Amino acid sequence: MRAAFRGLFVAVIAVALGAGVFVGPASASLSLFNSFTGNEGVSTDGCGSNSASCTLQSLIPTGSTIQAAYLYSSTFSTSTDPNGVTLSQGATSITPTFTPLGANTFLQAWRADVTTFVQSNITLGSTTVWTATEGAKTSAIDGEALVVVFSNPLRPTQTVFVLDGFSSSSGDSSKVVTNPLPAGFTAEMMIGDGFSFDGPNPKSPIDTGQVSTITLNGINLTTVAGHCDDSQDTGCANGNLFTMGSTNAGSHDDPFTPFPCDAIGCIGSDHEHYNLGNILNVGDTTLNLNTINPSHDDNIFLEVFDISGTAVVNPTVPEPASLLLLGAGLAGLGIYFRRGRRR
Repeated sequence: MRAAFRGLFVAVIAVALGAGVFVGPASASLSLFNSFTGNEGVSTDGCGSNSASCTLQSLIPTGSTIQAAYLYSSTFSTSTDPNGVTLSQGATSITPTFTPLGANTFLQAWRADVTTFVQSNITLGSTTVWTATEGAKTSAIDGEALVVVFSNPLRPTQTVFVLDGFSSSSGDSSKVVTNPLPAGFTAEMMIGDGFSFDGPNPKSPIDTGQVSTITLNGINLTTVAGHCDDSQDTGCANGNLFTMGSTNAGSHDDPFTPFPCDAIGCIGSDHEHYNLGNILNVGDTTLNLNTINPSHDDNIFLEVFDISGTAVVNPTVPEPASLLLLGAGLAGLGIYFRRGRRR
């Protein structure tokens, strides 16, 4: 009887905790895709165009090792996918397979692993130019982003992590737990955003109709994230409404967004590349990030972080429903045990 009871006890605990392990935070639809800790760095860039192709850049230091490379694409119709889009470097090209990241009403983003192609074709120590060709699908694809993670023995210990998916317009949250941030720490974030429109001129936005607000630990980083910053056309329209914070990308490297960035006068200066050190302090261990898009009409699909030391994203804890399941299981076992003792 005792052996059978112990077996049942372990089984109920495993089922209850298992439910907690596999269910992420209820409010988050952007989730951790991959993370890297060591002498890490990251290069990001984006482009959008109603022409058949647009160009992306990366600038990776000599002596680096390419850890991973991902090509993202943003569409504004769930009936269109970017499969068939090519990534080229010079005369060499690849047609990667894209995975959908979830639909935000009619908006959708996609990811393709292009690590092997980038490893074979990048030129370390100088700017490498890549061409994304959308072909006949260009009118339904807003743009592409390229994320390249590398390690370099001259870099300090950093954690690079990539969250992707789709942004719930009514509000999304992500939690990052780090070792205490050391003196001289660096912490930055780059986001990718599709289908955000704030006027026809990428250099001079005229309204705040489709912007997003991003807060860190309850403080606004920006209230005007979005717009078609990375349009390589002369104007903004469906098919090039795309922005990606760019870093370590040669001439496409974006400066940090001013802090705090607020109201229409800052939209043109919000490059979706944020210095989190404006809010964080030495010794901090928790980053609570929240995004919201009141217009329900753009899609933050990507967040890339580069932070000093080591960090863990969205630590797995049992959610209330899982805790209820665990409690119910334990209560049931208690009843079973009491009944057994009466016998």
